[in-house]
Amino acid sequence: MTKKQRLFDENLLSKSKKEREDYFNDFTVSHPKMQQVLDELKNEIYNGSQNIIMVVGPSGVGKSRLFIATMLSVFKEMKKELEEDKSIIPISGIELPNPDLGKFNWKDFYYRALSSLNEPLIDNKIDVYKYKNNQKNSRPGNVGTAAELRRSIENAFYYRKTKALLIDEAQHFFKIDSESRGNSEKNQRQFNSIKSLANMSNTKIVLFGTYDLNAVFNLDGQLSRRVKEIHFPRYDYAKEEDRKTFKSLLFTFQKLLPVEVEPNLYKHSEYLYEGSIGCAGILKNWLQRCLSDAIKHDEKTITYDNLKRNALQTRKLLTLGKEAIEGELAFKDSDKDKEKLKELLGINKNEEQVVRERKINKTPGKRKPERDSVGTELPMRHIQ
Repeated sequence: MTKKQRLFDENLLSKSKKEREDYFNDFTVSHPKMQQVLDELKNEIYNGSQNIIMVVGPSGVGKSRLFIATMLSVFKEMKKELEEDKSIIPISGIELPNPDLGKFNWKDFYYRALSSLNEPLIDNKIDVYKYKNNQKNSRPGNVGTAAELRRSIENAFYYRKTKALLIDEAQHFFKIDSESRGNSEKNQRQFNSIKSLANMSNTKIVLFGTYDLNAVFNLDGQLSRRVKEIHFPRYDYAKEEDRKTFKSLLFTFQKLLPVEVEPNLYKHSEYLYEGSIGCAGILKNWLQRCLSDAIKHDEKTITYDNLKRNALQTRKLLTLGKEAIEGELAFKDSDKDKEKLKELLGINKNEEQVVRERKINKTPGKRKPERDSVGTELPMRHIQ
């Protein structure tokens, strides 16, 4: 391969270590699975009927990259509208922190959402009705209450014509300290708050998260039916199409790596699949470590030894692999589950079985047709 066939300017090779690393780290490769999910997500944002959209996949599949790609794509597609109306912010996004002490902080969430919209004077939000009535703690200069910040978000979304708020690491919404018995009710309350915000502001809320997020929604029928699920899967090496696409992804990465001699990642495709479990995000992070290692030791290319030095421990890969495979099962319809559903609904029962069950399950309170005994003879001691 000549340098002209690679995907970066050859002058990059003479740049500093940081510049070369930043180039590769910042480059987002739009591979087929990401593009498919991106297209589906944008269609839901523009045309979908559900106000809550959930994008889930295994850890390291590339959800954070998809998050950024979605933002950039929407801004690009709405470039004309943005030029005509400078006040529009068509899409916004935040990363949700892990709740301290297991208690979700809605005030902090609203504050972060307002910051993402470049909302001015967030620390000076007040309840105008309380302020007019000269009530305490409603003076300008105080950070607003959660309710006041919530109303500010609703107004900001409305006037900014925001189509969607993207929330990364959204499983943290439901990491609340509670006994197992109360989880469902508390999850329902958390979800209702999110749903209410989406409805009141007429803005789609997109939740990006791991399979933990999907598990929360599948525990409750009320939650699952009110959310549009989008699965962002890893590449499955057992499938021929996925195997070919994964190798193509490796070919793209080897042309992007700013080292003097283009590495032959394609040659080690099976090893690279095993060390990334088919997740593009894990693969890229691995190659980032390899690039840094190669530049540090003045190596001209990324070798097999370099790959081995910077690979994740097998124990960690086993954990990631198990989580991914278990999470994928929730998106696969099994024949066993279909049979259970039919049995539950009585679809497989013939007419004779239904009649027999109806005879057994009589209407409550209705007596069988039989003669009652009359004139019961009393014991002699009761006769006066």
